[in-house]
Amino acid sequence: MIQKSKTYRDPSEAEWRAIYALYSLLYDNGFFTLSKKRSVFTALLGYEVWSWRVVGITVKAVIEIHKNDYKYPTRVLVRDHHRPRKDTYNAIFLRKYEFNEWWAFIWDNDETILMTNAEHNAKDSKEVSPVIPIDPRHSFFIDKEVAGFYYTKGREGKMVKDLFENLTTNQRNLYL
Repeated sequence: MIQKSKTYRDPSEAEWRAIYALYSLLYDNGFFTLSKKRSVFTALLGYEVWSWRVVGITVKAVIEIHKNDYKYPTRVLVRDHHRPRKDTYNAIFLRKYEFNEWWAFIWDNDETILMTNAEHNAKDSKEVSPVIPIDPRHSFFIDKEVAGFYYTKGREGKMVKDLFENLTTNQRNLYL
């Protein structure tokens, strides 16, 4: 049976320390380019239920899912880091971070907002609709093993339907 979703959990300190040890090896390695270090680090943080955790969804994303009868709207949504991953990973390889500072920096910058592609592409011009908070501990939009996130109509779709029903008439009219 194919698993349709997973349960969120925060990483353990042992996981973070293991990833930090690998980060230290990468940082100290003079043979790898910055690009290769970023790629390896991306793989280290991928494949985890806590990676790219969704902490909010924009009103426009809620509207797009609503317009698709709460089924996943293909090629419409994207998880967006408030600080681009490339910038975060560049920063950690410009200087060596101590464990606690590194952990806080990575953890804070790994949060994502679910938004439309149009919002993502116009983000610099501040064209993003209001963000509705989502607690990642409720296991919505969990990271898949390779790319993307889990979405089912019965689970995430139901949650988004509840969000849509709680939008004000003004919000619905503005973004529909």
